[in-house]
Amino acid sequence: MMREKINRKDQQAQNTRLKIVRAAVKLFARQGYHKTTINDLARAIGLTSGAIFYHFPNKEAVLGGVVDWLERGMHVYSDIADNAAQGSLAMVEEVLRVMCSHFSRNPEATICLAALATELAGAAHPMETRLKQIYKIFVDSLANRLKDNKNVTNPEAASIAFIGAVQGIAVQGLLRDGERTIDELAAGFLSMMNGW
Repeated sequence: MMREKINRKDQQAQNTRLKIVRAAVKLFARQGYHKTTINDLARAIGLTSGAIFYHFPNKEAVLGGVVDWLERGMHVYSDIADNAAQGSLAMVEEVLRVMCSHFSRNPEATICLAALATELAGAAHPMETRLKQIYKIFVDSLANRLKDNKNVTNPEAASIAFIGAVQGIAVQGLLRDGERTIDELAAGFLSMMNGW
């Protein structure tokens, strides 16, 4: 009985931490990390700032939790590249399909990594290095698939540019909500790649 109570309490704490992280993702994507306060975060999920601090000692720890959560998503994309026989239009289509699916469920999570990278780039913030490492997960996987493609002269640069393009589609999807769907934007991007 006591063990069950502890497990239930641990599960509840885990659920609350995840709720905080997901709310922070939305706020960081929309407002930026620096402009988001702990009070903003507490209001967004109906908790007190003290409850936030119970789970995270400071806003920097919340940022770490957000980046940890977003890193898991980057592994989904690297798995697609790792499982492709080579860099191909079919692989690009699968990456875009997964991104559109993620965007439909949680648009801010799709762009939060890009928003944080933009905000923290060149700021001498310790998280900048971590963000580069997270992007490297996919860059390395995709570059490995592109290295034998005769049309790609610099696989790493092409991979970095591809991430920027895909995240740009998500940013535009958020910006143009109601005007263009994410699926339309992804299809437009793919139409440019016909014949690749």
